[in-house]
Amino acid sequence: MFQRIDHVGVAVRNLEEAARKFQELLGLTIADREEVEDQQLIAALIPTKDVRFELMQPTSPDSVIGRFLERRGEGIHHVCFEVDDIEAEIEALKGRDVQLIQGAPREGFVGLVEFIHPRAAAGVLVEIAQISRRTSASTGLRLGAVTIAARDAGVAADVWRRNFAMSDGLGLSTPSEADRGPSANRGEPIAYSLIASLDATNGEGRAVVEFAQPADSETPLAQFIEARGEGVYSLTLKTPSLASAPHVARTPDSVVIAPDLLHGVRIALEQW
Repeated sequence: MFQRIDHVGVAVRNLEEAARKFQELLGLTIADREEVEDQQLIAALIPTKDVRFELMQPTSPDSVIGRFLERRGEGIHHVCFEVDDIEAEIEALKGRDVQLIQGAPREGFVGLVEFIHPRAAAGVLVEIAQISRRTSASTGLRLGAVTIAARDAGVAADVWRRNFAMSDGLGLSTPSEADRGPSANRGEPIAYSLIASLDATNGEGRAVVEFAQPADSETPLAQFIEARGEGVYSLTLKTPSLASAPHVARTPDSVVIAPDLLHGVRIALEQW
């Protein structure tokens, strides 16, 4: 079964420039890097307290990441979950008729990996990994949520629940009208939520996979789906204090860093 969210993969054109932005806006630094020749990319791991960003710069425009950048631009490429036994997990996914990219594990940057097709994950490319490359970081930031943009949040949540055997952490219930105000999901309404794993944050609370559907066609969420399709829309990081930072929206409890400030990644900072 999926244990925890290990990292979020981010496709960038210039790794050094992206790393500077992560340090400038979030105080995070590279802990490890390597050129992955068979994938034609340079990868670097930037850890928070419990999750990592994997920055990926292509070394060829014909590589997977090079083609992704050509089609969609910079931004979140995949979400990786750690598993204990990748071969057993692959067999379990096959048993549920989940569409895989390879069908067998291969050596990746963080360990043995396999990818699940976005069609089986509501538009999200999901990686599973038997982790052998670990990193550590001295930071108070930790993961709070991964928000997935969906045309129908209930359908998307059901896909994840069925294909990945995840628990219904928040009951998969539609929120009340009181929860649909401007502060919901840092300015966007959340329709459904799902616990991403039994213990996604090393015992300090659970990271949540949220499924958000637009309230109307004029919202940033609707515009995201129109431009890029369904997929990862935003990440929420929990912080001990909300220090001043460049942002596009502020509520009493959060600061939102705009995608154009962080190489296509939208991040909401919330205080613990």
